[in-house]
Amino acid sequence: MLDDEESVLSGYVGSSAPSCTPSPAPSLDSTRFPYSLASTQASQPTNMPLGSNPEPEQEASRHDGCPRRATERDLTAGPTLSQDDFSIEKTERAPGMPQQLPVFLIPFSGALTEVPANGQCAYAALYASATATTEPRLEFTSDVVKGINILKRSVYTLMMVNLANDIACHVIDPRRELQRLYPTQPPPTDPTVATEALFSHYAHERVRTANAHIPSAFWAGPEVLRAMAQYLREPLFVLDVDANNDAHVQRYFYKDYVMPNGDIHETGCGGAMTDAEAKAMLTQYASLHVMPVFMVLKKHEGHFYGVRHGDVSTKWHAEGDASFTRNHCEGHDWYEEVLTHIKYGQRNAASVDPLQSDDATNMVIIGAMERRDRLDVVHDRLRLPRLDRVPYDVTILANGLEAEADRLRQVAGLSGNRLLTAETAPESGQDVSTGTRAPITSYGRAEQPTMLRILDSIRLEPEILADRSKLRQLLKENDVAITAWKRRTQPGHSPPGGHSSQGEFDTMFKWLLARRDQLHDMFAFLPYPELAAKRVPTELLLRWGALEAYDMQVSTLRGLLADDTASPSTKEYCRTWLAAATTEGGSQRDRVMARDTQRWTRLAGLHRAAPDGSQPLGVGDACWSTLHILQYVVWVWPATPWGQTAQIQLGGLYRAYPVLRQACEEITEHGKWSATVGFPSGHTWAARLDSMEASLAAGHQY
Repeated sequence: MLDDEESVLSGYVGSSAPSCTPSPAPSLDSTRFPYSLASTQASQPTNMPLGSNPEPEQEASRHDGCPRRATERDLTAGPTLSQDDFSIEKTERAPGMPQQLPVFLIPFSGALTEVPANGQCAYAALYASATATTEPRLEFTSDVVKGINILKRSVYTLMMVNLANDIACHVIDPRRELQRLYPTQPPPTDPTVATEALFSHYAHERVRTANAHIPSAFWAGPEVLRAMAQYLREPLFVLDVDANNDAHVQRYFYKDYVMPNGDIHETGCGGAMTDAEAKAMLTQYASLHVMPVFMVLKKHEGHFYGVRHGDVSTKWHAEGDASFTRNHCEGHDWYEEVLTHIKYGQRNAASVDPLQSDDATNMVIIGAMERRDRLDVVHDRLRLPRLDRVPYDVTILANGLEAEADRLRQVAGLSGNRLLTAETAPESGQDVSTGTRAPITSYGRAEQPTMLRILDSIRLEPEILADRSKLRQLLKENDVAITAWKRRTQPGHSPPGGHSSQGEFDTMFKWLLARRDQLHDMFAFLPYPELAAKRVPTELLLRWGALEAYDMQVSTLRGLLADDTASPSTKEYCRTWLAAATTEGGSQRDRVMARDTQRWTRLAGLHRAAPDGSQPLGVGDACWSTLHILQYVVWVWPATPWGQTAQIQLGGLYRAYPVLRQACEEITEHGKWSATVGFPSGHTWAARLDSMEASLAAGHQY
């Protein structure tokens, strides 16, 4: 997790092992290009006719739910903005014009910078390209990791701020994206719930340090590349290279959309270009000495590389910028040459037409204009809209993320307070700090497939399991934690007897079932709470869940009695209902009365803000009971999209998240708990193990 100090600045395609093949592009002088981007056509760069329209990024109207501003020029057909037709592999080849990677890199003196392969190579590659790195390999030093983290956090801040409007404009399909991120979990059917869940994932990814390994499902996709361009405030070029070193170009940029309410929404867009369009565009970049921001994607490796340009990058940036040249470039041998060129350009700027692309005009513009102004000229020549250059204040955007999270939860119908009165609030007798669990030893680490097999086994009997040795060790980790928990618990609040054998464990659980605040505390301290829950006999587990559901319904009614916004008639209704549901100390009759669907429906008619505590139609008693214990026995629960939702809304969560329904059914019908380990949370299994060794619990991030 990142500190706030690191947030000032600083995945689909990730990082399998790179080939380590150096770029064949040599370092060349900035004024001599023996291999031209137009080498297959003519020896000199081809001027772009003003009547032509080479723009490749027109989004197909059938995917574009938000109209563009009327002032934007029409662009020619090209890749769609929507994810529906986009894949990172998609390119459009111009017949007879496939080009090898050096053709695109040599005019810019480009060479590859290798970055570590840990699944987050996209962020490291962008950092290497954007910071003028000179080394052929980027190492994860503390300063480099901090810089990449700042960049990554900024990009994800933009993605989170844009998310709701991006979905409204059909830029992102939240259900499809969640399915990619969590392929074993069914996504929510309600788009508003899926939006909140995707926002939650982004929140966790935003603070994940860039030197951590992540699974392939979390690798950077097109939504990240689009946001990178928006953060850079200029186009991002991805050179898509195959095993034969043939390269095709993807260009990512950003544009404005008019929302249905009339607001303007800027977001990233772009995708694949044809080879001819890419060469024409990059020829203009080279002719005006505008250094593009490049990343190289080797699809056959599943790995991104950065691109470095050596001294040429600094020189091209200095050209046209006398202040930068004097302040930062005095030690370069071209220092006087650039200053002389700037004076020449400024003296002759009024005599040339920037839209005329010839050597003499280009020479004047290079000396007269700073780099970003020259980029605008490139866009003018290609008849493309200029891109807004004003940078975002990422700090201001980040400060609004928590409010946006609350808003998305409210839109999804998942907001609300935990209606617990002082009478029903837990009064724990132990002093375990919130957010901590018992640490595991190095022997207590288990590979995820092993853990899944154990949680899906018929019975937790080491003698009949292939993973018997690991099961014994994991049970031991929990047993040691229970012993430590008992020692930290105040006298009178600790269960008597042992807990190692199954019989002792069952006896302890029955004792704790009558003191559920203690039961909650114990499970909150265990490193493997799911494994402990699987040890509990089904009858006791369902009894626990039924009592939790009843307690929550009763506490909700008591909370409404204390609610100043509730009308007198509402309070009287709750008072009589509460009296009828508590006559026998929580008996089966009391529980049936408390969950009565018709009564909850009538309560909603009396008080619109009243939560629905009824058992939804179609939800069996066993699933209903299981649902109410998951929050106590699932390690990642606080980090899930629903982990911050009021407990009384579990019925709504069950309907909204198919993954919850699937988990409850698997547990009650087959005794399989593996689905709980894979709940969408942003946590990787490796990160969970690291947290467990550090005695940390899962947490939600914004």
